[in-house]
Amino acid sequence: MNWMNTRLLYSGTYSRLQKGEKTVNLTPIASTTGIGYVLAQVIFSSFFVESVKILMIIGVFSILSVATAYFSTSIHKYFYIRRHIEKVKQIDPQFGLPKRERTLIQKRGKRT
Repeated sequence: MNWMNTRLLYSGTYSRLQKGEKTVNLTPIASTTGIGYVLAQVIFSSFFVESVKILMIIGVFSILSVATAYFSTSIHKYFYIRRHIEKVKQIDPQFGLPKRERTLIQKRGKRT
């Protein structure tokens, strides 16, 4: 890990990530890795475990772990937006406005 961190530091990867210059989207890679692990666990369990009850428990735990990961990111975004509403409105001025006012702003922007 230390070798990898040193290599990323001197290659400029960390500075690009801090500036917001993403070159690779890691979300599909991370989700594929997790799904692959779950599928491998179920396949190996089906060969080495005779009990269907164990397979069902593994499936339920897998679904719960994916749901927990999804909801934890959503909750984190919600609390971040609640605490930093000014920053969010600087990035997107239409954030939090009713739909009628957003469409009026969009129509005005198209006319000019």
